[in-house]
Amino acid sequence: MYELFEQKYKECEKSLFLVAFAYLHNTEDAKDCVQEAVLSALKSFNSLNNKEFFKTWLTRIVINKSKDYLKKQRFTEELTDNLNVFYDMPQDEIGILADSINKLSASLDTALTELKTTNEQLVSDIEKERKLEKMRQDFVSSASHELKTPIAIIRGYAEGLKINVSEEDTAMQEYCDKEKKLFSIVIPE
Repeated sequence: MYELFEQKYKECEKSLFLVAFAYLHNTEDAKDCVQEAVLSALKSFNSLNNKEFFKTWLTRIVINKSKDYLKKQRFTEELTDNLNVFYDMPQDEIGILADSINKLSASLDTALTELKTTNEQLVSDIEKERKLEKMRQDFVSSASHELKTPIAIIRGYAEGLKINVSEEDTAMQEYCDKEKKLFSIVIPE
């Protein structure tokens, strides 16, 4: 098994190195990635069902190892750069920065607490307003119902006076005025 692996590896060793180098642009890093890939491939060589795809299989492993190396290197560089910013600061600046962040945090907490309290009060006020509006509607509905009957009677008298049921002009005009006034109060036009 090891002899077959070694033989197939020797056939594609240079192309594997070139693939790793194309990703990493560094000879030593490319050699390291190929070594890691070969070691990983050797451990799982028995799981490769079709040995004629060895080169493709191992090339894919080299590519994955190269990508992993790049990710690790990029993360390490970013972390190092970020840490250097803090190490380069004098201790006074770090203390000032920490105090500023703490003050900002306390201020934000106070603002959020006030906002929550105000929001709760607003919800309560809106609910009271809805109840009051419902009470107004109920009152107007019942009052208008109670007033419709007398107004209808007055309207009947007024209509009768218009068609000369009564001979008195002042009574007729008085009934008509009252009817219009009451009707406009209860049922606005």
